[in-house]
Amino acid sequence: MNEALVSHRGPGHLWLASLGQRGMALGLTRIQAILERLDRPDARMPCVVVAGTDGKGSTSSMLAALLREAGLRVGHYTSPHLVETRERVRVGDACVAAEALDDALVAVQNAAQVLEPTPFEALTAAAFVAFAAAEVDIAVLEVGLGGRLDAVNATEPIVSVVTHLSHDHTAILGATLAEIAWEKTAVARNGRILVAAQAVLVKNALRKHGLTPRVLLLGQHASVEPRGLVGANWLQGGLLTGPLLPGPLDVEIALPGAHQLENAGLAVLAYQGVTEWYEAQGRELAGIDEVLGALAHSDWPCRAEVISNDPTVVLDAAHNPAGIAALAALLAERGNRWQIVLAVRKDRVAADIVRALAPVASGFWLPRMAGETLLDAAELAAVVDAVAPGAQVAVANMTRCLAQAQTEAVAGCGVAITGSQHALGEWLQAGTIASPRLNHRLGLDQTRENA
Repeated sequence: MNEALVSHRGPGHLWLASLGQRGMALGLTRIQAILERLDRPDARMPCVVVAGTDGKGSTSSMLAALLREAGLRVGHYTSPHLVETRERVRVGDACVAAEALDDALVAVQNAAQVLEPTPFEALTAAAFVAFAAAEVDIAVLEVGLGGRLDAVNATEPIVSVVTHLSHDHTAILGATLAEIAWEKTAVARNGRILVAAQAVLVKNALRKHGLTPRVLLLGQHASVEPRGLVGANWLQGGLLTGPLLPGPLDVEIALPGAHQLENAGLAVLAYQGVTEWYEAQGRELAGIDEVLGALAHSDWPCRAEVISNDPTVVLDAAHNPAGIAALAALLAERGNRWQIVLAVRKDRVAADIVRALAPVASGFWLPRMAGETLLDAAELAAVVDAVAPGAQVAVANMTRCLAQAQTEAVAGCGVAITGSQHALGEWLQAGTIASPRLNHRLGLDQTRENA
């Protein structure tokens, strides 16, 4: 992720930059007050809130694609960004213009006055302003951290989703999965649909909250069966079945891996929940079988993104042990001699990340990083030596690491660049690597075609 909060020099972005020193302070008091002063832009559209540890971005992206295929104008709010702040706020399939986001930030600044919001609260309020200005039909909102006290939870969702839960941000959310589930299931609303993947964890947490949503469960109301990877760009094949579906549905999704097929199942259940809400409003949406094909084109930048085929080079923003394990399982489908270009944040347990990658890694290439939040490459090399003593290890600048990794790549496998969103953002911004998916969302591919 780009360390800077801003990528534009307008007054709204400059105000956002000035908030950076306030850091993170969870709570709903400030964001609620700001939204009230803005005349509740979040209430001008139905919203779906997506919480969880792993797969929030992928699940929300696939749900947004299904809703777009149904003919809706969809707002999509995510975090963090990799290069430009506006990546977080999309209307349709494109990021909003920097100028439009700046106008929204100025409106939030005027409303905030002495409330002193955090950067995330300001961006969340600005997303609602931008969506209202764009007259979206529905907004899909990814929680930033946790759920209970996250700024996104200030709205009243028609459907909530809790993706797969694992240990992350334990100093804030709790050391146990039960504590983490309690924080994240607070996005549910009584009487409305909650889609989730882990029945026992989620139901126990809801019971502690005293919340009574209608729970739709992956594995009960919809099940997924992986059918392998399809084509050079790694489309994931699968079969969806369940009582809420019109019948068994063959599906291909643009995000490979069995874990992504599970995220697709969550997105499908959420779509069914949205469909029910629209029916209650007297409007009929297309059936899931009519929109499912959109998943073959619903991508997510730097999530198992194949950016080269000679040799294969994959970008993946996995940055915690669960995400890295999912990536390793995907790479294992093609072999166990991958060249891994790796950077890890200082606040991660590097040994767990290396341990998850070791079974599929032939070599680890560790770039020297500029970002202060990233572990020193020499320290990471010592971790690799201890955890994966059989692997080749080298430290150099990113250009040299990538070139050497490609040279060492073997047929059937290739190079995987992973470990940190911050690192990917640094390399993308420097132009060392490029994400076609991200360029498309930012409109940079069109700019280059027209140049």
